[in-house]
Amino acid sequence: MYCRMNRRLVSLSMVFAGGLGATMLAGCSVLGPIVHEERVMSVAHVNGTALSILTANGSILGEREARGDVLIEVDLYGPDSERLRFANVHADRQGDGSLRIWVEWPGGKRRGNEGASIDVFIPDAVGVDASSSNGNITLLGLAGPATLESSNGNITVIGHSGSVNADTSNGKIRLDGVDGDIIADSSNGTVTIDDAFGLVQVDTSNANVFVSTAHSNPGPVRVSTSNGNVTLHLGDGFEGVLRVRTSNGSIGAQGFTGSTMVKTSKNHLEVKVGSSDEISAVRTSNGNVRISGRDDD
Repeated sequence: MYCRMNRRLVSLSMVFAGGLGATMLAGCSVLGPIVHEERVMSVAHVNGTALSILTANGSILGEREARGDVLIEVDLYGPDSERLRFANVHADRQGDGSLRIWVEWPGGKRRGNEGASIDVFIPDAVGVDASSSNGNITLLGLAGPATLESSNGNITVIGHSGSVNADTSNGKIRLDGVDGDIIADSSNGTVTIDDAFGLVQVDTSNANVFVSTAHSNPGPVRVSTSNGNVTLHLGDGFEGVLRVRTSNGSIGAQGFTGSTMVKTSKNHLEVKVGSSDEISAVRTSNGNVRISGRDDD
């Protein structure tokens, strides 16, 4: 565990195109003193291009902001100030114009007690790739296909115009206002999806799941959790065959006036809504399922 300041408070007098500013901060760790070095840089923006951010032991923030350039704020930390001084923050344009941001550690290898959190404020990004081995990932107001991966951190996406593939092994996932297809995978964390406009596919082994779909979304919705409750609210555009099963729990469904009941029992429900034969499915081994349909607003 370490202490760090809010990087948005760093003086913008440190910002200059193509350059770096740094400030050393005292920190704390259960293993001993941790030093923080703040880097701030700006690079020219290229409209409509993708953004890639790679780090380890740190958080990632990608946020759309009304500005003319790309502002990058990095918090490097570790016990050795000399190694921090020689760490390089790269913000490189690739051949296709996309921006790739990453940290090169001295000797080409990061030590276990070192890390970097990266905040990026950008006019727009069409396509986002973000990866952190130990840290939260947050996207606000960006666009294009987003691939997000953290082994120990939460993933939050709000107001995204495009598809999202979010994968974390030990963290929560929250996706709000994503207008493309969604794939969300967390082995140990709750998954909350609000106002989904496209396909929704959720897999978590030890947590609850909540999904609501936009009224214009026909589905499908597919949810699987082995140890958790599932709450599903379907907008009035939903169509297809909905199959629900739980091994050790109850099923409750309401708001499906005009639908056709195919099969029902204590642990199994199958209902057809509209004319589509698209399959939506909800499965949980140890949890209850609550579903509200298009007539339940």
